[in-house]
Amino acid sequence: MVCSGGTSSRCAADGLWTLDLRARHRQLVISEAGDEVEIGAGLSMAEVLEGLQTRGRSIPVGLSTLPGCGFVLTGGISPLSRSQGLAMDHIVGLRGVWGNGDCFELSAPVSPHEEQQKWRGLLGAAPFLAIVTAIRLRTQELTPLVIWRSVSSIQQLAIAIEAAEQWTHSASLQWAWNEKIELFIVCFANDHAAMTAVEALKTLLGQCAESSKTMVPGQHAQPPFGALATSTAAQGRNHSEVISRLGPAWGRRLPSLIADLNQLISKRPHPGCQISAQQLGGMSSQVAVSHTSFLHRDAIWKPWINAVWNANDEQGRKRSLDWLLHANTVLTEYCPGVHLAQIHPHLSFHQAELDDAFQDWLPTLNRLKSHHDPYGLLPPL
Repeated sequence: MVCSGGTSSRCAADGLWTLDLRARHRQLVISEAGDEVEIGAGLSMAEVLEGLQTRGRSIPVGLSTLPGCGFVLTGGISPLSRSQGLAMDHIVGLRGVWGNGDCFELSAPVSPHEEQQKWRGLLGAAPFLAIVTAIRLRTQELTPLVIWRSVSSIQQLAIAIEAAEQWTHSASLQWAWNEKIELFIVCFANDHAAMTAVEALKTLLGQCAESSKTMVPGQHAQPPFGALATSTAAQGRNHSEVISRLGPAWGRRLPSLIADLNQLISKRPHPGCQISAQQLGGMSSQVAVSHTSFLHRDAIWKPWINAVWNANDEQGRKRSLDWLLHANTVLTEYCPGVHLAQIHPHLSFHQAELDDAFQDWLPTLNRLKSHHDPYGLLPPL
């Protein structure tokens, strides 16, 4: 069995080969006008941003710049999604190989129904259908960002979430809950309304520990997310699984959610276990559901659960996976959708994740898979 790519936690599993295809797919070609870029699937988002910033351009990337093109193809949720949409929404061309071995080169379709279904399938469900070797994307002007980070209390987290759900500008709230709670707010430095709202929130929260506000030239220079949430350095070699959910504004259910999160964190079986969230809405909700396989366009929050255990600790693995499944059940009540940033064909909840991610689009995806990956060489749907 050969497993390639970073969207599955099985890419480094015992008894499997990992096929590294990056070396021959590391091109970064910026158009003369700078408004488009072709990136090889072997590049990390950090490498893409570094190349683009020399031309004063950028694309929206995640809280970490370590992931590769799988980040873009599975959605691409970013601190800038509220103002620039998902990274996936900037794709204008794709090149690669279907699971049946046929090569393809596609541009964003204008009208043909068949091409539209292929395109829609690749945008959000590519790992099940094909190996994508190159992506062409629209770029954005590189604009300085203001990032405010702090450690908060449980009460301050609730206040921040309630305030953020009223925002109508470029500011976005991210938070990580480990042994401490980190707030991580990002907005464009030239967005006066967002800057004013962030200052108002800081005043509303009062004294916050380890508070800092920095201006950076772009996401290529953003500070690491989650670093303030823990003071415990990782010991030895760890393994992990991640489930990401999607859902609406929490509104009046927020007190109940905060209480449930507090219970979950108090029972985490390993210091690395953590629950975090990113804010969506704004531009990420403006693309029609029928255009991509990312169906949950009405989502305002993406919480994700990170379960960690020490390598070779089977009992620890079981405890952490049990905690992950319980946390997932709890969060499903608040966030019914799934974002397949990581896929789990080796775990019992894989089919439930597919159902929650793709809903009534799943039967058509299965028909696409039966045609383009008839032997099931790629992860199962």
